[in-house]
Amino acid sequence: MDGICTNPSGISTQCETASGSGPLTFEFYNMATGTYFLMVSTNPGVGNILTNFDICGTQSLAPPLAVGPEQDCYGALPVCNQIYTQNLSYSGFWDTDEIPDGTTCLYSGENNSVWYIFTAQANGYFSFMLNTVKDYDWALYNLTAIGGCSAIPTSTPVLCNYSDDYGNTGATLPVDATIPRSEPWNGPATMPGIPVTAGTTYVLIVDNWTGDANGYTLDFGSSDVVDVTKPFMVSASASCTDNTIMLTMNEEIKCLTVSPNDFILTNTTTGQNFTGAITQIIGYNCSGSGGYATQIQITHNGTLTSGVYEIKINTNPVLADKCDNIINAGSTINFNYLASITLTPNVTMLCDPGTVNFTATGAPQNQANIYNLNPGNLFSNSDAGGNGAFNAVSVSNTTTFTLSVTYGGCTKTASQAITVYSSIIVSIDPVNPQICSGTTTLTAYVMVNGSDQSATSTYLWSNSATTQAINVGPGTYTVTATTSVGCTGDNVPTSTVSLASAGGGSNCNVYYVNSVSVAGDCLTKATAGGLITAIDLCNCNNAIIKMQIGIYNLSDKVDVNSYVTIEGGFTSNFTIKTSDMSGGNNSTTIRRDITGDSDAPTSSCTAFKVQPNATSFRFQDLRIELPGSPNVPAHTDGTGLSNYGIRMGTGCTSYNIVRCYIDAGKGAEP
Repeated sequence: MDGICTNPSGISTQCETASGSGPLTFEFYNMATGTYFLMVSTNPGVGNILTNFDICGTQSLAPPLAVGPEQDCYGALPVCNQIYTQNLSYSGFWDTDEIPDGTTCLYSGENNSVWYIFTAQANGYFSFMLNTVKDYDWALYNLTAIGGCSAIPTSTPVLCNYSDDYGNTGATLPVDATIPRSEPWNGPATMPGIPVTAGTTYVLIVDNWTGDANGYTLDFGSSDVVDVTKPFMVSASASCTDNTIMLTMNEEIKCLTVSPNDFILTNTTTGQNFTGAITQIIGYNCSGSGGYATQIQITHNGTLTSGVYEIKINTNPVLADKCDNIINAGSTINFNYLASITLTPNVTMLCDPGTVNFTATGAPQNQANIYNLNPGNLFSNSDAGGNGAFNAVSVSNTTTFTLSVTYGGCTKTASQAITVYSSIIVSIDPVNPQICSGTTTLTAYVMVNGSDQSATSTYLWSNSATTQAINVGPGTYTVTATTSVGCTGDNVPTSTVSLASAGGGSNCNVYYVNSVSVAGDCLTKATAGGLITAIDLCNCNNAIIKMQIGIYNLSDKVDVNSYVTIEGGFTSNFTIKTSDMSGGNNSTTIRRDITGDSDAPTSSCTAFKVQPNATSFRFQDLRIELPGSPNVPAHTDGTGLSNYGIRMGTGCTSYNIVRCYIDAGKGAEP
């Protein structure tokens, strides 16, 4: 025999011998595991001769196939040299088969593929040659035109070659500007290249149809696609909302080569160096610790002042692109930055309508009409310190002013409220109180534009006292109040303290009251009288008012002073006592109508009003029903009246309220 035949396809073959005493048959079998078997047999139909023979074979192991992220567009290998030698061929694909079956000339999608990426370095042309003895296919996509790798599955390549010819394949000169173009399985292995424009990025997929394991060589000839250009800064811009600056490069750079030592940051307007204010510099949206980015994010500590900034590359930089081309030392780029601004008035409060002077800070130096103040749409320049001024701004009522500055694509604002005290109302509580003896406390209050500023105001009473509250005996008192910013009250209130006359029934100490009588003197069980009469008779007398059960209707407050007890729950002969609080005629039920109190007709609706500093008084076994409760008509909204069952003045002592039921009803809405 002459030898052993091999099968290029690696599946099976049959070889006939050319000499010997009888024909021998050789068959090779390639099992799915990669194991090969050789079967040798004679042909019994020819001479039935047994033949002795020797077998001498050799084995050549193919190199292993490669896998890696470069088998997806996102991990494509950069074209950094004219000649690219691929020692190992690839197997399968990485994460994704990015070319769906039947959507391109690569009819069956990716087969043992790898991707290469490059950016045209000049206006010129693209050609290449893949040197091989096997069947390789390929396709070229314009990434710039389709918007990136994510668009590959739905995009058409500009060039595509699916020829089943063995041997070299690629794009040749002269170029053809017609795109897209493709060659089918029975087309030629080479086709004309294309013209390219500087800055346009392409990605090339190489498809190993035959599963070749021996690699290939890519020769880009004199194409204008090999990256030998140093990366450079294209633009820089400062964020309007946080302390970051985004630096955009002309191409992807290696994230691991981003070093803070490469950058110098200077405010060119003031000449101040702010490199020390940089807290972090990273490749923007880099994956993990490696990867590539077209942007670099610079984070600072917020101390930058407004103006024009320069980013300069320091000496001996390490910032490099995918092909290890390092950025030029000394290269620069500028951007505009707007820091926070402030608005400061000379006063924040006015006693009356007037004018305010404002100072504005934070804008860049020497800018015309950089500051805008509203309301009023007023403008101010910035001086050599970045400051502006708005003088004698008219303020007629409480107003919030807003300052705005627009610079470097950002707008920032600052606000300041100016309060005008259009209403300063001073009051004394209580007004005109009656006392049985001794002294009582008068307290002054200040309301400014509806806000209580009593605690921060100062006071001068007619008796020369300067405290907010005074303890005084009978007499007439006035007070002048001044707010914390020196504004005097719009009024001077008066309160007269008087001694209550002893009740006319001074010889009696118990008064009997029912719900139907209105008069009487020393009201006895037999001659029970009305509640108001009894109150007048027992004033300051250490007297007791005993009230029968029944319904008592009140149209004004009932003033109560010291040393009085008002006790309900007595039956008609005043000999039996009940604590029934169920209401109506079962209880001593007091119903107050919707009329405002005579001393506060627009604010209060009170059943019993106890004088300030009253002492030793008692309420017991009373049911009090106020407007808005089930048995009393409600207030009309808009009257602003508040309900009080028992309203005590300040400083009351030694009192008792026992078994009293109060239904507060519902006060009126303002």
